[in-house]
Amino acid sequence: MHLPMSARLDAILSLLLPCRELADVCSDHGLVPVVAVLRGIAQRAVCADLRAAPLEVARQNIARAALADRVIVLQGDGLAPLVTRNADAVVIAGVSGALIVRLLAAHPEVTRGLTQLILQPNQDVDVVRAWALDAGLHLCAERMVEERGTFFPICSFRQGEGRDPLYEHPDWSVRELCVLGPLLIAQRDAAALRAYTQQRDRLGKLVAKGFTAREPEHALWSRACEALVPVGS
Repeated sequence: MHLPMSARLDAILSLLLPCRELADVCSDHGLVPVVAVLRGIAQRAVCADLRAAPLEVARQNIARAALADRVIVLQGDGLAPLVTRNADAVVIAGVSGALIVRLLAAHPEVTRGLTQLILQPNQDVDVVRAWALDAGLHLCAERMVEERGTFFPICSFRQGEGRDPLYEHPDWSVRELCVLGPLLIAQRDAAALRAYTQQRDRLGKLVAKGFTAREPEHALWSRACEALVPVGS
């Protein structure tokens, strides 16, 4: 069956590797876990959300896909419903980076058992990257998705040994890479270039109006744009 998937949700699924049980935290409509099972990426899945109303929509999507035996709905705050589960993959998407970090940090016993985390913050992606770095998680994939004029960074993390080497770069500090995304820079991501150009231009207008405190930010995004320009352009 066909379920409508946005470019953002499709990109999230594209980063998800085969797993035993996927938990979609702050699941809302439940499309990610349902489609993950339909596509054979996840053997089974959990839709977890604090609110009852969106979980009712998730139940409807599960029923439409005839997956009631493989996708379940659990109501609760963040990862709390997963404490008694055995999920090996978690997706958290469409909320702030600060909330993502709060939910993950609240249940380290769950996060330690995960083989992969796909995180898509609507803001403060630097907070997510910095938390993952401190938590011993390694960044293994990044994508920037543009949808209706809005840009969404998506990060995939796995358990790692030692400090993530992606943040050891001669041209960028750890803080700068948490803001920009080491893989987006390395891969010269085209959507990231558009997003960072937008940031550079916005800050440039503020600097031109006399907001000199924004000059360091403007300089950072300007450097990022230069780094993302395709070779030979």
